[in-house]
Amino acid sequence: MDTKPQDQMKRSLREAFRYRGCPICHVVGQEEADFMATLQYQTFNEEKVRQEVVSENGYCNFHFHQMARMASPVGVALLAKELIHREIREIETGSFDTVLGIDCRICRYTEEIEAWYVREFKRLLCEESFQKEYEATDGLCRIHLKEVLDLTEESQLGSVVLSFHGTHLRLLEAELETFILKMKTTRDFGEERDSWWVAIEKRVGRKGLVK
Repeated sequence: MDTKPQDQMKRSLREAFRYRGCPICHVVGQEEADFMATLQYQTFNEEKVRQEVVSENGYCNFHFHQMARMASPVGVALLAKELIHREIREIETGSFDTVLGIDCRICRYTEEIEAWYVREFKRLLCEESFQKEYEATDGLCRIHLKEVLDLTEESQLGSVVLSFHGTHLRLLEAELETFILKMKTTRDFGEERDSWWVAIEKRVGRKGLVK
């Protein structure tokens, strides 16, 4: 897995505490976007990479649409032409399968980097300073909370994380109440302005996260 240096990734995780929502969702989303930007450049300029993506049948539904938004039309056309040509050859050789087997490399990369961040988050929880920083955030989404708790079953860290989760939920509930009230009255929003989408991510994780 071609990733950033480990120390830089650790810093990214702690820096994510400055943003609203699940910190693991945030860093994984950033990593995914950076990887896609590099990949769309490579598929446009490097024949070898483009043919590798073609051999994998392109990208999954979600990532193909995402790539189409960030790549140039010519870049999309180059890849699409190769994929169409491959499909024509499959029909001609009798190897065409109605089930499109896609080995999306963006999904693979994202799953690997996400697993790394979950493990690193659990490891950093052993540090009291990290716990204090995390307590002041919006907390993890339900998906990443479960993954972290699964790694802490044999330690006391699980109860710490769950306690923080309860605190985060109560604070978010209060923000939502304030947001709803202000929507009906002043609309003079503060921190609660983003509470509605934080609540969505809290339940189901970032957009495109499939578990």
